[in-house]
Amino acid sequence: MNNLILRLLGSMALVLCSLLPLRAQTARELIEEDPTRIACQQHHYETPVIRDTPPPAGFKPFYVSHFGRHGSRYHTSARPFAPTMAVFREMEQKGLLTDTGRMVMHIVDTLWKVHDDMGGYLTQRGSREQQEVAARLYSRCPRIFRQKSRPDVLAVSSTVVRCNQSMMNFCTELKGKSPALDFHYYTNGRTDEALTRVQHGGRNPSFPPVDNSMEKVDSIKRARMDASAFARRMFTDSTAAAACLVDGNMAAFMTQVINHCVIDQCLDDPVPAIYPYFTMDELFNYWVYRNAASLNAHGFSYENGEALRRVGKFIVADILEKADEALQDGSTKCADLRFSHDGGVLPLMFYLRLEGNDETWHLGEEWEHGWYAFQQIPMCTNVQMIFYRNRRGEVLVKFLHNERETTITRLKPWKGPYYRWSDLRPYLAELAAADCD
Repeated sequence: MNNLILRLLGSMALVLCSLLPLRAQTARELIEEDPTRIACQQHHYETPVIRDTPPPAGFKPFYVSHFGRHGSRYHTSARPFAPTMAVFREMEQKGLLTDTGRMVMHIVDTLWKVHDDMGGYLTQRGSREQQEVAARLYSRCPRIFRQKSRPDVLAVSSTVVRCNQSMMNFCTELKGKSPALDFHYYTNGRTDEALTRVQHGGRNPSFPPVDNSMEKVDSIKRARMDASAFARRMFTDSTAAAACLVDGNMAAFMTQVINHCVIDQCLDDPVPAIYPYFTMDELFNYWVYRNAASLNAHGFSYENGEALRRVGKFIVADILEKADEALQDGSTKCADLRFSHDGGVLPLMFYLRLEGNDETWHLGEEWEHGWYAFQQIPMCTNVQMIFYRNRRGEVLVKFLHNERETTITRLKPWKGPYYRWSDLRPYLAELAAADCD
């Protein structure tokens, strides 16, 4: 009897433990689990676990509005490798490199060669990411893409090649699953205006960051990037090695080396990993700096004055306009697909105030509140709005961020993650009409 009671108590304890919420992993734990996550917004897309809340009875999906970033890519330019390798070679000639230093130099040189004539293009991994997102969207809502009365898909891309490549990989996958779909492709200067409002390779001078935002990022970098241990591992004489640098700034050199190498996880090329040659403290501190830089460049913070609200406004206006067209009687459109950049999708997420991107923090504090760039804005980031309708013509909308159900924290859903269009549309219209100047 005592054994039976003990077994019952043990079973009850297991059940109670299973009901307790799991402790979320900290940023440090997530990076220790996978050091490639220090790449922040350059991290590859991690395949999500799909969990769908069934729509209310009678509602069927009929239209999807998709806004996505291009897939994994090469560095946008191979030019920064040249000065780094020039320094390494000078150090090598002077006998200043340790075995570790020579290995790191080899990794940087390998990546430089891999990037020859490939700067900014989509990698094979990036192609697969787009194909797989499209395949999961189809599996999730096959009905959307099988409507005989709605065969039309509008696909719009930034003029940058990696976005074109992303669009074609995504759409080709859908076409293969539903050959009756009729795709209409657009990419030109006007689509760039509608999709990003940023110059490729930099910020649009029409929407510059507030001056002190870059000062804050630089201060985080100076505080976090301690290169003393790095220099001892890499060089036989740290002082002589620093003399090979234009400004003698070893921390800046270490940062540049890591910048070069974190792209490895986006490539299919066999490149040795850089991470074993750095301590976990060095990798984590680099991530803290890069996380703040990612938020400053494309998100909302106190320091950048939420300057990119204007980007979010233009994109929301486009989403609303296209959705209104798709909801008209007689519309033949089943999907609007947009392929852009981090400078488009992250302002959209913040402007909508999607869960996880619903607060404004000081730079350098965002990670303490759980905002991690490798989760929020990796390569292939996507925001999807799936529209459902019942026989009475009532419309519901569900938001997905990186294919996971999410909500707008400033607008209460009707049921579960589902919004009535009659509630959501006024919210979007207000955003589209807001004065963001």
